[in-house]
Parts: sequence; C-alpha cells; structure tokens
Amino acid sequence: MKISVVVAVYNGEKTLQSCIDSFFKQTYLEKELIVLDGNSSDSTRDILYKNNSIINYWESKADRGIAHAWNKALKHVTGDWVLFLGADDQFYSPNVLEEMEPLLKENKQDFVYGQIIFDGGEYKGLRIGKDMSLSELKKAMSFPHTATFNRREFLQELGDFDESFRIAIDYEYVLRKKDLSYTFINKPIAVMGSEGVSSSLITETFKEFRKAQIMHQSNSKLAINFRYLINRTKHKLFSFLKMFKSRE
Repeated sequence: MKISVVVAVYNGEKTLQSCIDSFFKQTYLEKELIVLDGNSSDSTRDILYKNNSIINYWESKADRGIAHAWNKALKHVTGDWVLFLGADDQFYSPNVLEEMEPLLKENKQDFVYGQIIFDGGEYKGLRIGKDMSLSELKKAMSFPHTATFNRREFLQELGDFDESFRIAIDYEYVLRKKDLSYTFINKPIAVMGSEGVSSSLITETFKEFRKAQIMHQSNSKLAINFRYLINRTKHKLFSFLKMFKSRE
C-alpha cells in the first residue's frame, strides 16, 4: 500500500526543507512525494533541485493557486492514499505513516483524519481535529486537511478541486458527496506552521465555509448565515479578550 504526500508551495524557502526532511525521515517505505511550486521568486526551486532524488515528481511553473496546484499534482499521484501537506508543515513524528498503514490498509471509507498541532504564532500549541458526525461536518469544517488521508478513488470520484476557493478548498470538496464516509483517528499527524494564520484570514475562512455550505445546501440558508454570524462574533470576542489580556 502506497501513501502519496502532495505539497503545494510558493516562496517557501524558509520552511520547505524542513517539510521535505520530515517526509524523508518517515520510517514507512512505500511512500511518494509530489511537490508543485508556483514559480517561486525565492530559492524554493534550488531546494527542489537539491532534493531531486527524494522527490518523485516536482515542477516549478506559475499556477492559479493551491487548488490548481493540487489538481495538477493529482495527475502524478500513484498512491492508494493521498495526504496534502503544507510547505510550512511537518509530520508529527518519523513514525506517522508507519503507524497509519494498518489503519488505512483495510479501510474502505473516503478519508481518514487525525489531528494537527499549531507551532508558533498566537495559536501555538492548539490541537485541531475531533470525532464528528456527518451532520456536524455539514455545519462546520472540523477536520484538518493536513492530517487527512484521502482514498485515491474518492479523489477520482469527485474530480478537480474548485479553483474559486482559496482557503476552504477541501471543505467544499467533501460537501459534494452526500453519502460521505470517514474515520477519525485520535492521534497527531502533522505540526502546522501558523505564520499565515491571521485574524483576517480566519474571517475569510468563515466566509468561504458559508459559501461552500450554501453551494451544496448543507443546511437552510437562514441556518448557515446564522451560524456564520455566531462564529464571526465568537472570533471577534476571542481576539478582543486576548488583546485585552496582553495589555494587563
């Protein structure tokens, strides 16, 4: 059973080598690494050349964003399961893929997900990923894509990622399937860099979640908009309290 790891990167010279190293150190042998660089202007391409013997496929060409990069990468994937890792992310430990192998081998569901741990930034130490029902998933995105192993047949069934989404790409994707099946594994899969996780980005994420839910009618439009307002209010309150506490 082969596991494919896909990394989309743009100007990732600060973190990409650590990401590649964490893949290379995985004790599980039946794995492949696919890296799509969006024609970076820093030394990202040099890093890819240096790791050419480790990477099964890579290219450095202008793209239209992460969704487009993922779509291109899937044309080169040969694994049974596919995980999308960020260029500023790393595997939690060298044994992650080896420990997942027996859990994936006999699993027939669409995807299997675990947890991520934020490293750095205002969310340092935060752990995301919990067991959820399908009705809960339709109300909120609660599985981290960097800790999600997607069955290759599932990806082939749903087709290309929607390039109109910049953040909630994976959430829109899974909402397409009404009889979605998945399994939660209560263990950390990846450590996620959080330099890009800002307050404004979280606000934009809520907007894209709402867009995906309305697009796929995961609930009534009234309920979707109400939950959106609740989430926005909670986030603003959390940010205010954190700022107030920092001034004490």
